[in-house]
Amino acid sequence: MAISVDKIYKSVLTILNREQRGQLGPGQFNKLAQQAQLELLEKAFYDYSRSLNKRNNAGEDNDYGNMPKNLKEKLDVFSKEAELHIPVGKNAVKPDIEVKSRSGISLPSQVTAGTYSNLATTSNGSGTGLTVTVVATTNTFSTITIINGGSGYATGDVITIPQASMTGANANCTFPLLATDLNTHGFTILPTDLYRITNISRSNRSINLEKLNKSEFTYVNSSKLTAPSSTYPVYYRDLNGIKISPSSLGDEYITMDYVKIPAAPLWNASSEAGPLGSVVIDTASSVDFEIHPSDETNLIIRILSYVGVVIKDVLVIQKIQEQEQTNFQKENI
Repeated sequence: MAISVDKIYKSVLTILNREQRGQLGPGQFNKLAQQAQLELLEKAFYDYSRSLNKRNNAGEDNDYGNMPKNLKEKLDVFSKEAELHIPVGKNAVKPDIEVKSRSGISLPSQVTAGTYSNLATTSNGSGTGLTVTVVATTNTFSTITIINGGSGYATGDVITIPQASMTGANANCTFPLLATDLNTHGFTILPTDLYRITNISRSNRSINLEKLNKSEFTYVNSSKLTAPSSTYPVYYRDLNGIKISPSSLGDEYITMDYVKIPAAPLWNASSEAGPLGSVVIDTASSVDFEIHPSDETNLIIRILSYVGVVIKDVLVIQKIQEQEQTNFQKENI
């Protein structure tokens, strides 16, 4: 389903060379390529919404002319889901952190091979509830991962995994908490590749969480008539993540369906020269576009529109704007 980054780059260079509009280096192309890909992804959301309205008004619904279905295919390429932990309170430790290789950790020199799941820990601070999963081979720790972040921890707290929790261990395992480990706001941490949330649910997807803005969230929590419950949970989102109510859901997991950010396309040159000393792509380290193949032409047009800005050629920009206007008029006939 991917679009070859080499094909797009060569197409852009061919058009620029034919029109004698200047050169575009790989570094410039890579920067413009991701911007173009993101704009086309956002346009797909807009087109999908518009096509749904047009279909509802006209009652149009056929196989090849089913625009909502075709546009949804473009978006489904980026659909993902994630299981996210709801922290009990502030100063929880962020989940899924791997601590085995960090400075200051003390590992037993002996341990029996195995996976030790969700082990309870202690600390020298006031935090409680932190659990980890340990994966070990014979006398070697492979991973130590935070599973449940608990609450009430502070930077510098030393976490202890008791020797008795790990078969064959000849000592406790200890490691310090860093400032970057802590979820100081008590929000559920969002995936790093999140572009847009499509749905959040709990209890094996049987209950959906309703999205509110901050003022609505405050209002419904202050009234007994509208107070959220385990069967009517709500959330709002800000820069720190998402805040979920009721608080009784703390320590549970939710399922988030979302659209991910496309991987940034990358055209890398090979160390080996091509025919007549030309530069060729290193396919092993390069990254193709992830958007739908039907957007190949739009991708080239979009990148060329940026190139007109980079090389300061007004004619390139004008031609691209004329083409986009023509396409828009055709779509709205």
